[in-house]
Amino acid sequence: MVNKQFGKIAVILGGTSREREISLRSGEAIYQALRRIGLDAYKLDAANGVLSEIRKRKMDIAFLALHGKGGEDGTIQKILGRYRIPYIGSDPKASEVCFNKVKAKRRFIRFGIPTPRYSVLTRKNWKKIIEGWVPPYVIKPVDEGSSIGVSFVYDIRERARVIRSTLQKYPVLLVEQMIEGREFTVGILGQRSLSVIELQPKRKFYDFKAKYTKGLTDYLIPAPIDKRLEKKLKVLALRAHHALGLRHLSRVDFRLDFENQPYVLEVNSIPGFTETSLLPKAARAIGIDFAHLCLSLLNMANKRSSKK
Repeated sequence: MVNKQFGKIAVILGGTSREREISLRSGEAIYQALRRIGLDAYKLDAANGVLSEIRKRKMDIAFLALHGKGGEDGTIQKILGRYRIPYIGSDPKASEVCFNKVKAKRRFIRFGIPTPRYSVLTRKNWKKIIEGWVPPYVIKPVDEGSSIGVSFVYDIRERARVIRSTLQKYPVLLVEQMIEGREFTVGILGQRSLSVIELQPKRKFYDFKAKYTKGLTDYLIPAPIDKRLEKKLKVLALRAHHALGLRHLSRVDFRLDFENQPYVLEVNSIPGFTETSLLPKAARAIGIDFAHLCLSLLNMANKRSSKK
């Protein structure tokens, strides 16, 4: 029997960003979980006429599994808001700020949240700006996720090649101080921080391949750290979430320097929901299975909608 508690749920997935394949995997996992608990869910690929579907209002609530451009940058959120369709995740403005690494960095600095030093590079200014930087550092696009387009510079002789190559694909880049210590992530669900996870990639960095290939990263849950550091990471994660104006869920990524000072690298407003994804792992560690995680998020979106 189909449970009509939330009406018809559209799991919006796919899209046209470079993270399409990950989004399809996230959306499929969510869809299967919702169907298993009897909810009336269907999949809607954002690459195939999502606007006409929304205009017809064939959905009562949207579960967003869109990663990257079009999904995390406020685009789909604006469309759903225009048609007053409740959805899981943050509003358009918060989504756009979170997705743009420069705007997010500025927000962190404004709220006193430690984040690695950075500069903005363009095709016009990069030669002048980069003179003030000594390797090692990170070069990354301003508006991509899943470590797409990220490069690491260890030798000053590499920098021109790396920057020119990346600027051919992206008009604006971030050069960021490389923090070379341990790596952690903290999921946010509602108003609480979930278990701290330590990431131990078998490659040098937790890049795209390490993120989405089984066996390439060890996940230590809960992280083997003392209570003081655990509390510090959880508090910082929630502060970063609030500083960006996010709601319902997010995932905050950290690195520690060699003095155990944590730095917020970035925040994901629609974190992955694949079998290797970190937010579901963190929820599972405190007794929330995947289906109930999805249900909890639907309840948050539904409650917010009913208050309007």
